[in-house]
Amino acid sequence: MIANVAGDDVEPKPAKNEAFGDASGEGSGDVKPIVNVKPFKVQEPKLVPIGVVSEGHDTASFFTTNARWREREELLAWDRRQGVRVGFSVCKDKSVLKRSYLTMQCEKSGIYKPPKTRKKPNLEGIGSRKCNCPVRLKGFFDKDTNDWWLAMLCGMHNHDLDEKLSGHLIAGRLSAEEKKKVIDMTKSLTVPRNILTNLKQNKKESVTTIKQVYNVRTRWCKGERGNMNELQYLISKLVEHKYVYYTRCNSEETTLKDLFFAYPESIKLLNTFPTVLVMDSTYKTNNYRMSLFEIVGCTSTKMTYSVGFTFLHFELEDNFTWALTMVKGLLSSKDNKPKVIVTDRDGALMNVVGTVFPETYTMLCFFILGRM
Repeated sequence: MIANVAGDDVEPKPAKNEAFGDASGEGSGDVKPIVNVKPFKVQEPKLVPIGVVSEGHDTASFFTTNARWREREELLAWDRRQGVRVGFSVCKDKSVLKRSYLTMQCEKSGIYKPPKTRKKPNLEGIGSRKCNCPVRLKGFFDKDTNDWWLAMLCGMHNHDLDEKLSGHLIAGRLSAEEKKKVIDMTKSLTVPRNILTNLKQNKKESVTTIKQVYNVRTRWCKGERGNMNELQYLISKLVEHKYVYYTRCNSEETTLKDLFFAYPESIKLLNTFPTVLVMDSTYKTNNYRMSLFEIVGCTSTKMTYSVGFTFLHFELEDNFTWALTMVKGLLSSKDNKPKVIVTDRDGALMNVVGTVFPETYTMLCFFILGRM
Protein backbone atom coordinates (compact mmCIF):
# COMPACT_ATOMS: atom_id res chain seq x y z
CA MET A 1 0.00 0.00 0.00
CA ILE A 2 1.32 3.41 -0.95
CA ALA A 3 0.62 5.97 1.70
CA ASN A 4 1.59 9.00 -0.37
CA VAL A 5 -1.10 8.46 -3.04
CA ALA A 6 -3.91 7.46 -0.70
CA GLY A 7 -7.19 9.02 -1.84
CA ASP A 8 -5.86 10.18 -5.28
CA ASP A 9 -7.74 9.30 -8.50
CA VAL A 10 -5.60 7.47 -11.08
CA GLU A 11 -6.72 7.62 -14.77
CA PRO A 12 -5.52 4.45 -16.55
CA LYS A 13 -4.89 4.41 -20.30
CA PRO A 14 -7.63 2.78 -22.47
CA ALA A 15 -6.88 -0.76 -23.62
CA LYS A 16 -6.47 -1.73 -27.28
CA ASN A 17 -9.23 -3.67 -29.11
CA GLU A 18 -8.16 -6.18 -31.74
CA ALA A 19 -11.43 -6.08 -33.73
CA PHE A 20 -12.05 -2.36 -33.88
CA GLY A 21 -8.55 -1.03 -33.38
CA ASP A 22 -7.35 1.12 -30.52
CA ALA A 23 -9.03 4.16 -29.10
CA SER A 24 -7.19 6.55 -31.47
CA GLY A 25 -9.05 5.18 -34.56
CA GLU A 26 -6.17 3.22 -36.04
CA GLY A 27 -7.04 -0.28 -37.23
CA SER A 28 -9.04 -2.14 -39.84
CA GLY A 29 -12.49 -0.78 -38.84
CA ASP A 30 -13.98 2.67 -39.22
CA VAL A 31 -16.09 2.41 -36.05
CA LYS A 32 -14.63 4.14 -33.02
CA PRO A 33 -15.97 2.44 -29.91
CA ILE A 34 -16.36 4.43 -26.72
CA VAL A 35 -14.57 2.81 -23.81
CA ASN A 36 -15.98 3.78 -20.36
CA VAL A 37 -13.37 3.16 -17.70
CA LYS A 38 -14.17 4.05 -14.05
CA PRO A 39 -11.38 5.74 -12.15
CA PHE A 40 -9.56 3.52 -9.65
CA LYS A 41 -9.36 4.74 -6.05
CA VAL A 42 -6.66 3.72 -3.63
CA GLN A 43 -8.29 3.05 -0.25
CA GLU A 44 -6.88 4.67 2.83
CA PRO A 45 -5.29 2.33 5.37
CA LYS A 46 -7.45 1.53 8.37
CA LEU A 47 -6.37 3.06 11.66
CA VAL A 48 -4.96 0.68 14.24
CA PRO A 49 -6.91 0.79 17.55
CA ILE A 50 -5.25 2.35 20.57
CA GLY A 51 -3.18 -0.17 22.55
CA VAL A 52 -2.85 -2.54 19.57
CA VAL A 53 0.30 -2.79 17.49
CA SER A 54 0.43 -3.89 13.88
CA GLU A 55 3.31 -6.31 14.44
CA GLY A 56 2.29 -9.51 16.18
CA HIS A 57 4.13 -11.37 18.91
CA ASP A 58 4.44 -15.11 18.34
CA THR A 59 4.41 -17.07 21.61
CA ALA A 60 3.73 -20.55 20.17
CA SER A 61 7.18 -21.83 21.14
CA PHE A 62 6.42 -21.32 24.85
CA PHE A 63 3.40 -23.65 24.66
CA THR A 64 4.74 -26.31 22.30
CA THR A 65 5.40 -29.35 24.49
CA ASN A 66 4.91 -33.10 24.66
CA ALA A 67 4.19 -33.04 28.38
CA ARG A 68 1.14 -34.77 29.88
CA TRP A 69 -0.96 -33.81 32.91
CA ARG A 70 -3.14 -35.99 35.09
CA GLU A 71 -5.70 -33.26 35.89
CA ARG A 72 -7.14 -30.41 33.83
CA GLU A 73 -6.37 -27.93 36.60
CA GLU A 74 -2.69 -28.89 36.38
CA LEU A 75 -2.77 -28.18 32.64
CA LEU A 76 -4.44 -24.81 33.20
CA ALA A 77 -1.95 -23.92 35.95
CA TRP A 78 1.00 -24.74 33.67
CA ASP A 79 -0.44 -22.61 30.87
CA ARG A 80 -0.92 -19.67 33.22
CA ARG A 81 2.65 -19.94 34.49
CA GLN A 82 3.91 -19.93 30.92
CA GLY A 83 1.73 -16.92 30.17
CA VAL A 84 3.23 -15.01 33.09
CA ARG A 85 6.72 -15.77 31.72
CA VAL A 86 5.77 -14.41 28.30
CA GLY A 87 3.77 -11.39 29.47
CA PHE A 88 0.03 -12.13 29.19
CA SER A 89 -2.73 -13.86 31.15
CA VAL A 90 -4.34 -17.13 30.07
CA CYS A 91 -8.04 -17.64 30.76
CA LYS A 92 -10.60 -20.35 29.96
CA ASP A 93 -12.77 -19.78 26.91
CA LYS A 94 -15.39 -22.50 26.54
CA SER A 95 -15.20 -25.64 28.59
CA VAL A 96 -17.47 -27.85 30.66
CA LEU A 97 -16.30 -30.32 33.28
CA LYS A 98 -18.09 -33.17 31.51
CA ARG A 99 -16.41 -32.50 28.18
CA SER A 100 -13.07 -34.02 27.23
CA TYR A 101 -11.42 -30.78 26.11
CA LEU A 102 -10.43 -27.40 27.52
CA THR A 103 -10.22 -24.26 25.38
CA MET A 104 -8.01 -21.38 26.55
CA GLN A 105 -7.28 -17.93 25.20
CA CYS A 106 -5.60 -14.63 25.98
CA GLU A 107 -7.43 -12.38 28.43
CA LYS A 108 -7.61 -9.73 25.65
CA SER A 109 -9.37 -12.09 23.24
CA GLY A 110 -12.89 -11.34 22.13
CA ILE A 111 -14.81 -8.07 22.03
CA TYR A 112 -16.30 -6.20 24.98
CA LYS A 113 -20.04 -6.79 25.33
CA PRO A 114 -21.88 -4.30 27.56
CA PRO A 115 -24.39 -5.74 30.04
CA LYS A 116 -27.96 -6.09 28.87
CA THR A 117 -29.96 -3.37 30.61
CA ARG A 118 -33.00 -1.33 29.71
CA LYS A 119 -30.99 1.86 29.93
CA LYS A 120 -28.46 2.23 27.15
CA PRO A 121 -24.98 2.50 28.75
CA ASN A 122 -22.83 5.51 27.97
CA LEU A 123 -19.55 4.11 26.64
CA GLU A 124 -17.95 7.42 25.68
CA GLY A 125 -14.42 7.75 27.04
CA ILE A 126 -14.45 4.17 28.33
CA GLY A 127 -11.78 1.71 27.23
CA SER A 128 -11.57 -2.07 27.33
CA ARG A 129 -8.71 -4.54 27.54
CA LYS A 130 -10.46 -6.66 24.90
CA CYS A 131 -8.84 -6.30 21.45
CA ASN A 132 -9.92 -9.56 19.75
CA CYS A 133 -6.57 -11.29 20.27
CA PRO A 134 -6.48 -14.49 18.13
CA VAL A 135 -4.42 -16.62 20.57
CA ARG A 136 -6.02 -20.04 21.14
CA LEU A 137 -4.92 -23.08 23.17
CA LYS A 138 -6.76 -26.37 23.47
CA GLY A 139 -6.25 -29.19 25.90
CA PHE A 140 -7.52 -32.69 25.08
CA PHE A 141 -8.24 -35.63 27.36
CA ASP A 142 -6.81 -38.97 26.24
CA LYS A 143 -9.17 -41.73 27.35
CA ASP A 144 -6.55 -44.43 26.74
CA THR A 145 -3.94 -42.95 29.09
CA ASN A 146 -6.31 -40.87 31.28
CA ASP A 147 -4.22 -37.72 30.99
CA TRP A 148 -4.35 -34.33 29.28
CA TRP A 149 -2.20 -33.00 26.43
CA LEU A 150 -1.95 -29.52 24.90
CA ALA A 151 -2.34 -28.31 21.31
CA MET A 152 -1.37 -24.80 20.15
CA LEU A 153 -3.98 -23.51 17.68
CA CYS A 154 -2.71 -19.93 17.34
CA GLY A 155 0.13 -18.21 19.19
CA MET A 156 0.17 -14.80 17.48
CA HIS A 157 -0.80 -11.76 19.61
CA ASN A 158 -2.02 -8.50 18.11
CA HIS A 159 -1.06 -6.39 21.13
CA ASP A 160 1.98 -5.55 23.20
CA LEU A 161 3.04 -7.97 25.92
CA ASP A 162 3.50 -6.67 29.45
CA GLU A 163 6.74 -7.08 31.34
CA LYS A 164 4.91 -7.17 34.67
CA LEU A 165 1.37 -8.46 35.13
CA SER A 166 0.74 -6.57 38.36
CA GLY A 167 -2.92 -5.59 38.48
CA HIS A 168 -4.13 -8.24 36.00
CA LEU A 169 -7.18 -9.97 37.46
CA ILE A 170 -6.40 -13.46 36.18
CA ALA A 171 -2.63 -13.42 36.76
CA GLY A 172 -3.10 -12.22 40.35
CA ARG A 173 -5.90 -14.64 41.18
CA LEU A 174 -5.36 -16.45 44.48
CA SER A 175 -5.23 -20.23 44.64
CA ALA A 176 -7.35 -22.32 47.01
CA GLU A 177 -4.43 -22.66 49.45
CA GLU A 178 -3.75 -18.91 49.38
CA LYS A 179 -7.42 -18.14 49.98
CA LYS A 180 -7.41 -20.45 52.99
CA LYS A 181 -4.33 -18.69 54.33
CA VAL A 182 -6.01 -15.29 53.90
CA ILE A 183 -9.06 -16.51 55.84
CA ASP A 184 -6.93 -18.01 58.64
CA MET A 185 -4.90 -14.81 58.99
CA THR A 186 -8.11 -12.77 58.97
CA LYS A 187 -9.41 -14.84 61.88
CA SER A 188 -6.18 -13.98 63.70
CA LEU A 189 -6.95 -10.24 63.19
CA THR A 190 -4.06 -9.74 60.77
CA VAL A 191 -4.35 -6.55 58.72
CA PRO A 192 -4.62 -6.94 54.92
CA ARG A 193 -1.25 -5.35 54.13
CA ASN A 194 0.52 -7.91 56.33
CA ILE A 195 -1.45 -10.72 54.66
CA LEU A 196 -0.31 -9.50 51.23
CA THR A 197 3.32 -9.31 52.41
CA ASN A 198 3.14 -12.89 53.69
CA LEU A 199 1.70 -14.15 50.38
CA LYS A 200 4.45 -12.47 48.35
CA GLN A 201 7.18 -13.81 50.61
CA ASN A 202 5.95 -17.38 50.17
CA LYS A 203 5.52 -16.97 46.40
CA LYS A 204 8.12 -14.73 44.78
CA GLU A 205 6.42 -14.62 41.35
CA SER A 206 3.06 -13.58 42.81
CA VAL A 207 1.44 -10.49 41.25
CA THR A 208 -1.50 -10.39 43.65
CA THR A 209 -2.71 -6.96 44.75
CA ILE A 210 -4.28 -5.75 47.98
CA LYS A 211 -7.67 -5.56 46.23
CA GLN A 212 -7.80 -9.33 45.75
CA VAL A 213 -7.01 -9.86 49.44
CA TYR A 214 -9.92 -7.56 50.36
CA ASN A 215 -12.21 -9.47 47.98
CA VAL A 216 -11.45 -12.81 49.68
CA ARG A 217 -12.04 -11.28 53.11
CA THR A 218 -15.34 -9.75 52.00
CA ARG A 219 -16.66 -13.00 50.50
CA TRP A 220 -15.72 -14.91 53.66
CA CYS A 221 -17.46 -12.35 55.90
CA LYS A 222 -20.61 -12.50 53.77
CA GLY A 223 -20.57 -16.27 53.98
CA GLU A 224 -20.26 -16.13 57.76
CA ARG A 225 -23.16 -13.66 58.10
CA GLY A 226 -25.51 -15.55 55.81
CA ASN A 227 -28.78 -13.61 55.44
CA MET A 228 -28.00 -11.25 58.33
CA ASN A 229 -26.65 -7.75 57.86
CA GLU A 230 -23.66 -6.38 59.76
CA LEU A 231 -25.55 -5.12 62.84
CA GLN A 232 -27.65 -8.28 63.16
CA TYR A 233 -24.50 -10.38 62.97
CA LEU A 234 -22.83 -8.17 65.60
CA ILE A 235 -25.74 -8.60 68.00
CA SER A 236 -25.73 -12.38 67.47
CA LYS A 237 -22.04 -12.45 68.40
CA LEU A 238 -22.69 -10.32 71.48
CA VAL A 239 -25.29 -12.84 72.62
CA GLU A 240 -22.98 -15.76 71.81
CA HIS A 241 -20.08 -14.36 73.89
CA LYS A 242 -22.39 -13.18 76.73
CA TYR A 243 -21.81 -9.45 76.37
CA VAL A 244 -24.00 -6.92 78.16
CA TYR A 245 -25.65 -4.79 75.49
CA TYR A 246 -28.47 -2.27 75.14
CA THR A 247 -30.14 -1.01 72.00
CA ARG A 248 -32.35 1.94 71.14
CA CYS A 249 -34.52 2.28 68.03
CA ASN A 250 -36.27 5.22 66.46
CA SER A 251 -39.86 6.14 67.19
CA GLU A 252 -41.20 3.72 64.56
CA GLU A 253 -38.99 0.89 65.92
CA THR A 254 -37.78 0.00 62.44
CA THR A 255 -34.21 1.33 62.50
CA LEU A 256 -31.51 0.84 65.12
CA LYS A 257 -30.52 4.20 66.54
CA ASP A 258 -27.83 3.45 69.15
CA LEU A 259 -26.07 0.32 70.41
CA PHE A 260 -24.08 0.01 73.66
CA PHE A 261 -22.14 -3.12 74.65
CA ALA A 262 -19.61 -4.05 77.36
CA TYR A 263 -17.74 -7.20 78.32
CA PRO A 264 -18.53 -8.67 81.80
CA GLU A 265 -14.86 -8.51 82.87
CA SER A 266 -14.77 -4.84 81.86
CA ILE A 267 -17.77 -4.17 84.12
CA LYS A 268 -15.86 -5.69 87.06
CA LEU A 269 -12.86 -3.47 86.31
CA LEU A 270 -15.14 -0.42 86.11
CA ASN A 271 -16.51 -1.04 89.57
CA THR A 272 -12.98 -1.62 90.90
CA PHE A 273 -11.28 1.37 89.20
CA PRO A 274 -13.95 4.00 88.39
CA THR A 275 -11.81 7.04 89.26
CA VAL A 276 -10.68 8.18 85.77
CA LEU A 277 -12.57 7.65 82.50
CA VAL A 278 -11.50 8.76 79.02
CA MET A 279 -14.14 9.24 76.28
CA ASP A 280 -13.67 9.83 72.58
CA SER A 281 -15.29 8.98 69.22
CA THR A 282 -13.83 7.16 66.23
CA TYR A 283 -15.14 7.59 62.70
CA LYS A 284 -15.25 5.54 59.45
CA THR A 285 -15.51 2.19 61.22
CA ASN A 286 -18.59 0.77 59.44
CA ASN A 287 -20.79 1.05 56.37
CA TYR A 288 -23.60 2.71 58.34
CA ARG A 289 -21.47 5.82 59.06
CA MET A 290 -22.19 5.46 62.78
CA SER A 291 -19.49 6.88 65.02
CA LEU A 292 -17.94 4.51 67.57
CA PHE A 293 -17.99 6.17 71.01
CA GLU A 294 -15.34 4.47 73.15
CA ILE A 295 -15.02 4.70 76.93
CA VAL A 296 -11.70 3.73 78.53
CA GLY A 297 -10.80 3.45 82.21
CA CYS A 298 -7.50 3.70 84.09
CA THR A 299 -6.27 1.37 86.84
CA SER A 300 -4.14 2.19 89.87
CA THR A 301 -1.06 0.86 88.06
CA LYS A 302 -1.58 3.36 85.17
CA MET A 303 -2.89 0.65 82.84
CA THR A 304 -5.96 1.20 80.66
CA TYR A 305 -8.97 -1.04 80.04
CA SER A 306 -12.02 -0.73 77.81
CA VAL A 307 -15.24 0.02 79.69
CA GLY A 308 -17.67 -0.16 76.77
CA PHE A 309 -18.43 0.86 73.22
CA THR A 310 -21.40 2.65 71.69
CA PHE A 311 -22.45 3.02 68.06
CA LEU A 312 -24.12 6.43 67.84
CA HIS A 313 -26.40 7.42 64.98
CA PHE A 314 -25.77 11.11 65.69
CA GLU A 315 -23.36 12.95 67.99
CA LEU A 316 -26.05 14.96 69.71
CA GLU A 317 -26.71 15.53 73.41
CA ASP A 318 -29.59 13.04 73.36
CA ASN A 319 -27.30 10.28 72.04
CA PHE A 320 -24.49 11.03 74.50
CA THR A 321 -26.99 11.20 77.37
CA TRP A 322 -28.27 7.73 76.56
CA ALA A 323 -24.73 6.30 76.29
CA LEU A 324 -23.53 7.78 79.60
CA THR A 325 -26.74 6.65 81.30
CA MET A 326 -25.92 3.09 80.24
CA VAL A 327 -22.42 3.48 81.72
CA LYS A 328 -23.90 4.86 84.95
CA GLY A 329 -26.18 1.83 85.17
CA LEU A 330 -23.15 -0.49 85.18
CA LEU A 331 -21.90 0.95 88.49
CA SER A 332 -22.78 -1.19 91.50
CA SER A 333 -23.37 1.67 93.97
CA LYS A 334 -24.21 5.37 93.92
CA ASP A 335 -21.02 6.25 95.79
CA ASN A 336 -18.89 4.42 93.25
CA LYS A 337 -18.74 7.21 90.65
CA PRO A 338 -15.90 8.50 88.44
CA LYS A 339 -13.98 11.46 89.86
CA VAL A 340 -12.44 12.69 86.57
CA ILE A 341 -13.70 12.34 82.98
CA VAL A 342 -11.38 13.29 80.11
CA THR A 343 -13.00 14.28 76.78
CA ASP A 344 -12.20 16.12 73.58
CA ARG A 345 -13.61 19.53 72.67
CA ASP A 346 -17.04 18.21 71.74
CA GLY A 347 -19.56 20.67 73.14
CA ALA A 348 -22.43 18.19 73.24
CA LEU A 349 -20.37 15.61 75.15
CA MET A 350 -19.03 18.18 77.62
CA ASN A 351 -22.58 19.38 78.42
CA VAL A 352 -23.87 15.83 78.89
CA VAL A 353 -21.03 14.85 81.26
CA GLY A 354 -21.98 17.67 83.61
CA THR A 355 -25.63 16.57 83.51
CA VAL A 356 -25.23 12.80 84.01
CA PHE A 357 -22.26 13.08 86.42
CA PRO A 358 -22.71 16.48 88.12
CA GLU A 359 -20.09 15.80 90.81
CA THR A 360 -17.39 14.70 88.35
CA TYR A 361 -14.56 16.98 87.30
CA THR A 362 -14.24 17.31 83.49
CA MET A 363 -10.88 17.73 81.75
CA LEU A 364 -9.78 18.13 78.13
CA CYS A 365 -7.31 15.69 76.61
CA PHE A 366 -3.88 17.36 76.17
CA PHE A 367 -3.04 15.05 73.25
CA ILE A 368 -6.12 16.14 71.29
CA LEU A 369 -5.50 19.80 72.16
CA GLY A 370 -1.92 19.50 70.85
CA ARG A 371 -3.21 18.32 67.47
CA MET A 372 -5.53 21.29 67.03
